[in-house]
Amino acid sequence: MKLKIISSVISIVMLSGCTSMMQKKDFDNFNGKLESGDFLGASELALDNAGYDQESGETDDLLWTLQAGATLNYSGDYELSTKLLDASEKMMKSEDTEGTVSETGELVGSMIGNDAMLDYEQAHYDGIMTNTIKAWNFLSQNDYQNARVELNRAEERQRRAAQHFADIIKERKAELEEEAGESGFLVKQTMESKATKSALSQAGIEYGQWKPYDGYVNPFTTYTYGLNLLLTGKSKSDFQKASDSFKRVYSMTGSKAVKADYELARSMARSNKKSKLKNQVWVIFENGKSTVKEEKRVDLPIFLLSDNVSYAGIAIPRLSQRGVAFSNITANGAKTETVADMDKIISAEFDQEFPYILAREITRVTLKTIAQKQVKDQNALLGDAFAVLQLATTGADIRSFSALPSQYQAVRVEAKNKKVQIKAGNFTLPVELSKDADKHIIYVKAVSPVIAPTVKVVNI
Repeated sequence: MKLKIISSVISIVMLSGCTSMMQKKDFDNFNGKLESGDFLGASELALDNAGYDQESGETDDLLWTLQAGATLNYSGDYELSTKLLDASEKMMKSEDTEGTVSETGELVGSMIGNDAMLDYEQAHYDGIMTNTIKAWNFLSQNDYQNARVELNRAEERQRRAAQHFADIIKERKAELEEEAGESGFLVKQTMESKATKSALSQAGIEYGQWKPYDGYVNPFTTYTYGLNLLLTGKSKSDFQKASDSFKRVYSMTGSKAVKADYELARSMARSNKKSKLKNQVWVIFENGKSTVKEEKRVDLPIFLLSDNVSYAGIAIPRLSQRGVAFSNITANGAKTETVADMDKIISAEFDQEFPYILAREITRVTLKTIAQKQVKDQNALLGDAFAVLQLATTGADIRSFSALPSQYQAVRVEAKNKKVQIKAGNFTLPVELSKDADKHIIYVKAVSPVIAPTVKVVNI
């Protein structure tokens, strides 16, 4: 019986250690492709990590399916991107409805190992961006009705945001109480001690610093919702909804570009003359690379049953900003302005989650340290072996939707001659627009100041 237990523990140790290392390697390779502007190569890596089966079209990893869906959008394979993002939504729904028995089994294993062993649990913004990217896939294919369907779904997700976070907090508290058991008061001592707060601060780990946009809204999604209605609307109601969307985004961002769109939509709601939209060009700019997670190891005071304090190392994720490619770009001399700061959205949500992540890791290391000391009291050699195992299983979950940009920016210009000149740093990008279309979207993506941005055009 003891051999079986030891064998099981060793298996989990090996799995947790390998999982953390492999995750870092996979993300480094993927992010490296993105940073070099190789979106096709990044999508191929993501598809491989997602377990993509070409014959069935199925995948088995939520996060990598999301990454593949986003990068395929960047490389222009809109149909496959949409199929994978559809699959992502199904997996999200499955994760949301996962049974208690399954969740408990995962938690038990992660208490011995680490959070990287758990199935990826989507962030709220993952779901919002899934629908938003799908909407842009459809917009790029001039399928405005399906774009509207996806944006309606995204807006519905946003309307449920406050309840979502309230439910998550309640769920997390219940999980922590169950995991800590009788050691709950020891975990609380560690969490609240000045030494813990000092150690975290010295390690550059501070939380509670970020505030979300009002109502946890992603302004880019709401802006896209308004833009689709403004460009393809048929009725006063459509233009009024567009006006309301732009007004909300303007209230959150103060962007003059958004204010101009709000005024145009409001004018269309009063009198929807198509001539007001003629030769109008919207430039959307995906800027830089989003904030990601990195592992940080910290020594914290762990309170034990004997009232002694033992310092033990934990590994927790902290945020690392990768930054923008350019402060802005220009279209015929007009500067783009920030419509949504994805770093702010990601950081604010991480702030909500971090106390739970920290408490879980402290619970884990407390239980491991108590077990190690109890074993060492019986057998010093075996106790030392458990200490080595504890070190080997210490690792942070650094998984995140890293294919996203740092910011979304926008500006609107008029182009009667159907020509727009985009300037981004040292790059000048002339864009020819279709003379058969009245309205246009120029979609620019830049990941680095030294790599030429990609440009896509939607003629409407």
